[in-house]
Amino acid sequence: MADGFADSLPARLRTQGTATPVEFVLEARTTLIGRSPQCDIHVDEPLASRRHAEIVREPWRYLISDVGSRNGTLVNGESLDGEKQLRHGDVIQVATTRLQFEDPNATIVEASGLPRANLSVWVNQHSGEAYAHGKALDLAPKELAFLTLLFEHPGLICDRDLVAVKVWPEYGGRIGSYNIETLVSRLRRKLDLAGASPDVIVTVRGRGYRLTNPDVTPVAGEP
Repeated sequence: MADGFADSLPARLRTQGTATPVEFVLEARTTLIGRSPQCDIHVDEPLASRRHAEIVREPWRYLISDVGSRNGTLVNGESLDGEKQLRHGDVIQVATTRLQFEDPNATIVEASGLPRANLSVWVNQHSGEAYAHGKALDLAPKELAFLTLLFEHPGLICDRDLVAVKVWPEYGGRIGSYNIETLVSRLRRKLDLAGASPDVIVTVRGRGYRLTNPDVTPVAGEP
């Protein structure tokens, strides 16, 4: 099992509208969809590009993006524009081929057993969903990654170096303070609009950030 995936079951894609549905297990870090026989999911249609779309598996979510196809990729009937996080039940369309995304982790109850509505902020690490007072938050991937990091360390300070590495792994953590502060500002605005106090994310000057979430117990052994 790939690093970071030990606690989650792989999602699947299931063909729709075919006499015999075909199932594809998304175990790899990346799954390429397209007309080329070398693609992980082969779509044998002239309207499909040789390399059409790509799904990236992360420890708590799956991201899909179009990779420059001629005719675009649809998710639930809408054209992809950049990366999009897949949710259980989403339907991907490449040419006329329809693939339904099925995530077994979407039904897994968090070990804490805490009701979402009881918390200012609640993150389901398995499905990659975030909530404010029980209401789903519409977060960009970087915003979700940052909030998840804080949620996984309740009450503890996540220093800027850790934030940079976890939220921007593609840059090896070489991210300036401006990028982090801009991300935090955007996330606080979204929390405020959702009814959660933006002060739930605390800036600890010179050190980093922490999440103040009532009824969440800090990690044992940490200050």
